Amino acid sequence: MKCPNCGLESEEGKYCTNCGEELAAFGNEDSTDDQTSEKQTSDENKQQSNETAVKIKTTVANFGHFLLALIRNPSEARKANKSDFSSGIIMFILYALLLALSYHFIINSLSFGSMGFSFMIDISFLDSFIIPFLLMFVLYFVIAGLTFLCSKLTVQAVKFPDVVAKYGAYLVPFFILYAAGIVCILVGLPGISLLVISLSILGMLIIAPTFILLEQPSDGFDRIYILLGLYIIIFLVYGFFIRFFLDTIMGRLMNSIMGGF
Repeated sequence: MKCPNCGLESEEGKYCTNCGEELAAFGNEDSTDDQTSEKQTSDENKQQSNETAVKIKTTVANFGHFLLALIRNPSEARKANKSDFSSGIIMFILYALLLALSYHFIINSLSFGSMGFSFMIDISFLDSFIIPFLLMFVLYFVIAGLTFLCSKLTVQAVKFPDVVAKYGAYLVPFFILYAAGIVCILVGLPGISLLVISLSILGMLIIAPTFILLEQPSDGFDRIYILLGLYIIIFLVYGFFIRFFLDTIMGRLMNSIMGGF
């Protein structure tokens, strides 16, 4: 320890071994400074944790109001704006989760019989759930981005966060339709389930973007041509995703068949 009086290094203790100056007070001061610094750091960490918890709680509460309002009155989706951006993203996540879960369970329940052999598709959780979830989540942003681009071509006063919020809001009734379709499958109504799920997918791909583009007057390109172009691009993108899923299924099926011989 360095003596504050004579400046010489002294052994640990209460007094300097060279001049006799008291050292303990200075040691306590350093200790107090360290304790104060640690306390400040701890307080800052607690404050940050509290702020994060408050933000999460507020976001969840806002989404709850957002969802209930749209379940009661789906046409309120036209009022969604950038303040509902987080709620729109949460809706993307929930819809992607539902689609990925249904895909996961359907794929893992499929079996094929051939020449007296029965084959189960051996597909990993990554391929059957994680990747589909990520792809569907990205797909929603692609559709929102294309819708925003089309809104600019028709000279509408909207921003990308507004479009994300509106698209998420318009997805609510189609999300409920898809969930109803899953219930129909579970209770043994495949025909009704196919109809309801098809309508849900159509709403996700086509109807929701159309509602957004029809909300405001168009002063740019004719909306009919814009919508036709949007439909074609969306179906091409969706076809890419479907092809990926089918290629995964066929690849796993061939692996299962070859493994059965």
